[in-house]
Amino acid sequence: MKPAQTNRILESEDRRFQAMANNDVETLKSLLAEDLHYVHANGVVEDKAAFLSKLRSRERIYRRFEAITRDAREEGDFTFVFGEAAVEVDRAAGNLKTRLTYTAIYRNVNEPRLVAWHAVKSVND
Repeated sequence: MKPAQTNRILESEDRRFQAMANNDVETLKSLLAEDLHYVHANGVVEDKAAFLSKLRSRERIYRRFEAITRDAREEGDFTFVFGEAAVEVDRAAGNLKTRLTYTAIYRNVNEPRLVAWHAVKSVND
């Protein structure tokens, strides 16, 4: 992938992670695709509406969401990001502080949109 394209995708991902940590639902709305498929590390699958609803209601509160490592690859109309992130989240089951290994898929448009996310707890945790 060309460096400018990589930077655009990773900058978008950084904005998304920051918006999650700030519970900034309005910014997240613009960064998530309408057809989002979000698989959490515990296996819960959500669409865009369900994901944003849990943030709005404060059922899920991200305290930290920070990239540790990332590799981006472009394939046609999509960019795949393979990475690891440090996460702290308050949820009904209690506070979770962990590292995640994830795959994020972005649709390449003027402003990249997250189409799919799949994360697992990192073995390095």
